[in-house]
Amino acid sequence: MAGGLFSIDREFFKKLGTYDDGFDIWGGENLELSFKTWMCGGTLEIIPCSHVGHIFRKRSPYKWRTGVNVLKRNNVRLAEVWLDEYSEYYYQRIGHDRGDYGDVSSRKRLREELGCKSFKWYLDNIFPELFIPGDAVASGEFWLYSKTGEIRRDEACLDYAGSDVILYPCHGAKGNQYWEYDPETNFVQHGSSKNCLAISEDKKKITVEKCSEENPRIKWKFEKFEATKKLQL
Repeated sequence: MAGGLFSIDREFFKKLGTYDDGFDIWGGENLELSFKTWMCGGTLEIIPCSHVGHIFRKRSPYKWRTGVNVLKRNNVRLAEVWLDEYSEYYYQRIGHDRGDYGDVSSRKRLREELGCKSFKWYLDNIFPELFIPGDAVASGEFWLYSKTGEIRRDEACLDYAGSDVILYPCHGAKGNQYWEYDPETNFVQHGSSKNCLAISEDKKKITVEKCSEENPRIKWKFEKFEATKKLQL
């Protein structure tokens, strides 16, 4: 949710260290405020009948420095302070190029003084339904194969309803989004149709075809497959 749509008790805001004064201009403050609210003893609630005023200026009063990606810089600061070992997933997305994100020692000290909980606590207790890339059974260059049989990228899953293979928001109910991967045959079999994921003859799109050992276009190999992480059927 946009940072400008939060309403927070003034004293609690001060206790949490207000905004990170090392942030540049814009970006990341909404995530930082959300995470530390939960992790440091508060709750974030949706109040349907509340009203928050949000005023946009006609022009930006800030001087944007050239050659600086302020959103990435802010997010790296956020990751360094609040995400613990889960920061690695963000760093993978930015090619591990953290750049110059400044000194975060005072923010880490603030977190320690407040006795805040770990980010794993946040995931386990506040957002347990979130898919964690590290929990994937297998992974490729961009795609992950989840314990619930999804082939997904972020919140989008491969979905097949009998015609085209499409990307559709992951719903967690298996059905059209359930795929069974066999590392011995290299088949990726669709759960309900029992046909296999394939690449078209012109190699321009993903299709579903009858499973056959003679068809090399239906054989897939993940770069990383961990047999010990079994599917949750």
